[in-house]
Amino acid sequence: MIKKKLLFLNLSVRLQSSTVTIDQRCSFSVMSGTEPGQFERSNTKSDAAQPRPKKPRTTGNFEFRKYAKRHVALRIAYLGWSYHGFAIQKTPHNTIEAHLFEALEKVKLVEDALNCNYSRCGRTDKGVSALGQVVSLTVRSNLLEAEGVEITEDCTAHERKGDKTVELPYMAMLNSTLPEDIRVLSWAPVGPDFNARFNCLHRTYKYFFPKGNLDISEMREAAQKLVGEHDFRNFCRVRNFLSSQFHYHLPLHSDSPYQQCEITIVGLAFLWHQVRCMVAILFLIGHGLEKPEIIDHMLDIEKCPSKPQYGMASELPLVLYDSVYEGVEWRRCERNYVKTVSHFQQMWTEMTVKSTMLRRMLDSLELSLLPSPPPTSQVSPLCKQGGGAYKPLLSRPTSATLEERLADHKRKRARECQLQEQEADTDRQEQLQNPL
Repeated sequence: MIKKKLLFLNLSVRLQSSTVTIDQRCSFSVMSGTEPGQFERSNTKSDAAQPRPKKPRTTGNFEFRKYAKRHVALRIAYLGWSYHGFAIQKTPHNTIEAHLFEALEKVKLVEDALNCNYSRCGRTDKGVSALGQVVSLTVRSNLLEAEGVEITEDCTAHERKGDKTVELPYMAMLNSTLPEDIRVLSWAPVGPDFNARFNCLHRTYKYFFPKGNLDISEMREAAQKLVGEHDFRNFCRVRNFLSSQFHYHLPLHSDSPYQQCEITIVGLAFLWHQVRCMVAILFLIGHGLEKPEIIDHMLDIEKCPSKPQYGMASELPLVLYDSVYEGVEWRRCERNYVKTVSHFQQMWTEMTVKSTMLRRMLDSLELSLLPSPPPTSQVSPLCKQGGGAYKPLLSRPTSATLEERLADHKRKRARECQLQEQEADTDRQEQLQNPL
């Protein structure tokens, strides 16, 4: 069974007032609204001499054995709209993780990216952003003794000259090298057995969208059905099977289709594309194309053993908002943190000005349509439903069941093993026939 427990699913709307609590499960929140830190370098020049040519950059002479190693966790924020997901891929190379390891190697924090005890909290998809992504890995340390510090056999750190009582400025080092829309927010010393994925207590995702012509009350009723422990095989792409939670939050009644809403989802862990699949079904319900009871049907594996074919919601508004760990004490450089906030404020200003300009233009254009009601297509870019007449989910073709997929995978693995054995037998026969 693909059991997942959803503890919290929350829809909220942006208002111009303070937070208003409606009841224990539903609340309305306000979403409010320097530059990346660089190392300070000396620019002094000799009064008598002309500027000397730059020395060629050396990359292979750094002696890692002069430093101890330390297992740390990094909390990372990024705007994923321009990247092909978080995890490193063979192609394309423009991923968050690829840029992170490029920075780690450039500032000599890791010697070998393949052997640094690395783990990640979440593998976000292409276009997905994060405020609370966490990774853990072993990096070089300036200290000789502290939590997570390891002295290897060939280490000569005790012989190194200089201060060994102050740790390396991990935030500043990495943020001076990373792209401006990828920032390390804080770091924490952790034990060698710490794993960013398996030590996470729960993860929080947020999904942002305009109210448009959605029926929020229907979405609210449907979202409540997702809270709890269920088999979510019909709300994901079948690949990994873990456990999760869900919570929701709803907007005040309003006639404005431009009000901004958010869905907050808290879970122990999530299946592949689970959040975007759940949001897609909630959008269908909000548009009146499905009833909230469709959630009950899709969660009932006996009645609905295989997933109806439907498109996922857009990745653009999805954010891995937080990751919670027990006993981890996060540290940050206030100066570098303030620079990150300042830079994000600058990006917010630019985007908000563009948004306000479009809104004012729309206000003027929509006035010319009165008394006819203006079209409400604010949410359409986030819903991938295809053209033509809508076909209800229960009348659509379904994918193979989980059991069928697992059986097919087992057959493929058996076939691969058989082929490998045949190739090995062929090699042995050739060696017997053609001995050296």
